[in-house]
Amino acid sequence: MPKGALSGLMIASTIIAFNASARAQDTDAGKTAYLSSCAPCHGVDANGNGVFSAELKLKEPPPGLTGLAKRNDGKFPARAVNEIIDGTTFVAAHGTREMPIWGFDVMVRSRIAAIIDYLTRIQEK
Repeated sequence: MPKGALSGLMIASTIIAFNASARAQDTDAGKTAYLSSCAPCHGVDANGNGVFSAELKLKEPPPGLTGLAKRNDGKFPARAVNEIIDGTTFVAAHGTREMPIWGFDVMVRSRIAAIIDYLTRIQEK
């Protein structure tokens, strides 16, 4: 099996496992969306230690997300986070704008809102 194919299979398997785990353990829509879409890189605990962070060989590891409010004078930067997730603000690790991760339909917008709600609730005090 080619090296890239094995890596792709590993990534797909992990995403499926995160999705199944989230559905089985939690009905929190924001947490479920976070676990399936963000946790592989940012970590289940949102501290930047996701299972893919080493696999992606990024110049910098994914940031922890629990200190966003603390780093922003105690206020959660919801608008900035939304713009990063939806692709308005370019983050190389999230992919190019030509092939957006999220798309722009109503269901996707509600998932982004749910993730922002979840991230707001897990901020360090």
